[in-house]
Amino acid sequence: LVYITPSHHHRHHITMAAAPSSIRTRITSLFQCRYPIILPGMSWISDPTLVAAVSNAGGVGILATGPLTPPQTRHAIREIRSRTTSPFGIGTTLLMPGASENAKVALEERVPIVNISLGKGDWIAERAHGEYGGEGPSA
Repeated sequence: LVYITPSHHHRHHITMAAAPSSIRTRITSLFQCRYPIILPGMSWISDPTLVAAVSNAGGVGILATGPLTPPQTRHAIREIRSRTTSPFGIGTTLLMPGASENAKVALEERVPIVNISLGKGDWIAERAHGEYGGEGPSA
């Protein structure tokens, strides 16, 4: 946070304040992160480097798997894990070609957060809950 206060000499005094060490919200509780900031899975933007950086900064990074093949998805997940121990996820748009296969890779790799869109993802939630104790909303 930056505070700018006027002074008597027509200059401003700038004070830097430290950000809070964490913020408690439903999002931070659900995703076990420090801040309620989520990087969405944006194709060609939300890559392993950015995902890990957001997660390391206290938010949650979501990997875009749309443009990736299953082997590329596995490699990207492992790269994220090499860069952070913080929570992260993958995004899968189920109507896209290859999305189900990428979701299966995420489940095999036990990715903690799977963001499902444009499709019926009950099978993903059931597998995550059953195979490695995934929690939270299933739909």
